[in-house]
Amino acid sequence: MKMRKCKAIAVIAAMFLAAGAVTAADVIGVMVLKNNKRMEGTITWNSRRKVYTIKKITGKVTLSMRQDQVVGLIIPKPKKLTSVEAALRKGASPTAAIPVLNSIIDDYFMLKWDKTATRLLAEVYIQNNQAKEAVKACERLIGDNPEAAWKGEMAPSYWAALLKAERPAKLSGLIENAIKTGDRITSAHALLMRGDMLRKESDSTENARKALRDGYLRVVTLYSREKSVQPEALYKAAKCFDKLGQTSRADQMRTTLKSEYGSSSWALK
Repeated sequence: MKMRKCKAIAVIAAMFLAAGAVTAADVIGVMVLKNNKRMEGTITWNSRRKVYTIKKITGKVTLSMRQDQVVGLIIPKPKKLTSVEAALRKGASPTAAIPVLNSIIDDYFMLKWDKTATRLLAEVYIQNNQAKEAVKACERLIGDNPEAAWKGEMAPSYWAALLKAERPAKLSGLIENAIKTGDRITSAHALLMRGDMLRKESDSTENARKALRDGYLRVVTLYSREKSVQPEALYKAAKCFDKLGQTSRADQMRTTLKSEYGSSSWALK
């Protein structure tokens, strides 16, 4: 058993080393413009000028495009990001992932995969009780892409960092914006965070009632098709019903959680 564990750790360490050993390389992809025109080449982002540049594969022509002219980027997922994700799933030390994730963010800043890497980095920092570092990591990206604060995959991790860092005023505004303007998944995460904010503010029965009404139960009932958020909503709703002494409702939430999402981490709790 001990030998197998050591071997697993060695494999995980090798994955991190392999991921980190990849030197910065040109990011090649396809830039999709408003007129549906597509250009393939080496894409970079200029933070100072707030423009994308693309050096076409055919020829030496380099073009600059404003952010509002670009409607999408088609860029292959970096191999070292896939390696880091796999290593973390296998139980690798989160701290070891930090330099690799930072290198990915540097290479792919404003080039699609920066959001995934920043989300993972923020989660690692939160796990290490480094909320301020998590906030800082997210706000680096938000400086060039303000919408990332309330829209997209990085936003919920940013909110969790703000909650841990005791910045409720900032967090409240972002949550309301996400609920009103975000896509369904982001809006559902925002409602969950609203419930978390209320519970963190006070462990009173009144706040448990508000967290259910304005957060968790809304996700359970109004976002039932968004399966990725249901386990967390059901688990937290059950905890609130426990607080209110409504045992049958709490059991109902737990039964649904275990029967429909039994393999989730929330069911295991």
